[in-house]
Amino acid sequence: MEVIKAYSVPMTAPKDLLEEFFKLRKIALEETLKHVKYSKSGKAHLKFNKNDRKELRDRLLENLKFAKHYVDSAINSVIGLVKGWIQLYNKGKAKSKPEITKKTVYVKTTLFSVKNGKNGKIKITIEPRKRYLEIDLAKFDYLPKNYDSIGGLILQEDKLIITFKKKVEPMKPKDYASFDVNLTNITGLINERIAKFDLKELYHIHRVYEEKRRKIQKLSKTKPKTAKKLMQKYSKRERNRARDLMHKITTTIARELISVKHGAILEDLRNIKDRILNGSKNLNRKLSKWNCRLFQSMLEYKLKWFGLPVKYVNPANSSKTCPVCSGRLSAYRGRLLKCDRCGLVQDRDVIACLNLRMWGLGVTPKGDEPFKGDVSQSGRMSIKDFAR
Repeated sequence: MEVIKAYSVPMTAPKDLLEEFFKLRKIALEETLKHVKYSKSGKAHLKFNKNDRKELRDRLLENLKFAKHYVDSAINSVIGLVKGWIQLYNKGKAKSKPEITKKTVYVKTTLFSVKNGKNGKIKITIEPRKRYLEIDLAKFDYLPKNYDSIGGLILQEDKLIITFKKKVEPMKPKDYASFDVNLTNITGLINERIAKFDLKELYHIHRVYEEKRRKIQKLSKTKPKTAKKLMQKYSKRERNRARDLMHKITTTIARELISVKHGAILEDLRNIKDRILNGSKNLNRKLSKWNCRLFQSMLEYKLKWFGLPVKYVNPANSSKTCPVCSGRLSAYRGRLLKCDRCGLVQDRDVIACLNLRMWGLGVTPKGDEPFKGDVSQSGRMSIKDFAR
């Protein structure tokens, strides 16, 4: 299988290229939206054939001083944007039509070359045979060395995002670790032990910027342009700080799992916020600080880079089912739960990790019997002994 990792390196992008690509995308979007048709049932469809694309391409190429492939990149990115919007629209989730708001440039593989090997230089064509942009990969120690190729690049005002590709042979893990993600902590069952990773700092980051946004929203009534700039500035800062912290946590976890050759079992939380959000402002604000999917996506690609698998299981009732006898758990004291049938008392996060691991391995609780299935050392320990 092919695995992709993305890294960013600091650099200053050509402003004229950013402006021109922004302009190309806006024109392409305006034209593409004209080809969105609606059926009698109200469903949207994009009818954009080869001739339509050629006409748009010829129009965008007029008086263009940059490489022609930038026009193709602009059209491709816009078509992808519109198709994504159509999917949301047909599900009733899109309130307004898509807009081009960010000044970024997608650089296709035909627009750059890599010289002097994997740790050499990336040379990006800006204007054919006249102007180029070079990035020396050797200057950045954190970039991966064990990759096979470089995919498309994303050029932003102050950085370049590079995608590294690697063909990996899937590995059969010696065991699996399971993880339960909450607002203030991540609980993991790793190599027969429970590990807790504190997310209070992350929650605090979101709370601080939530207060900043409230103040900026008040300013928007009198100074809308200033408020918009401040909102973009602090939203970006919040996102960067959150991602940095989550990168550190997932790197720590991934290194341990890689060292013992363990895969991961995670909760299937796709569209979880859409299912849980109920219109309550307090709950919605609380859930907006829950970076569960960010944790999962980061951990998954870091493990898959080394061929380790990641399984997703339905988390329904994982904190309500006894891992020993499958009885129903009820609140006992604080975060402790108690089984009404066998009397087990345990932390709700530990309960969830035990259940997720069993369900991910296709194992059912047998009380004093040991784990069975694709397990190693944990197979010698009974669920009951561990849970207690």
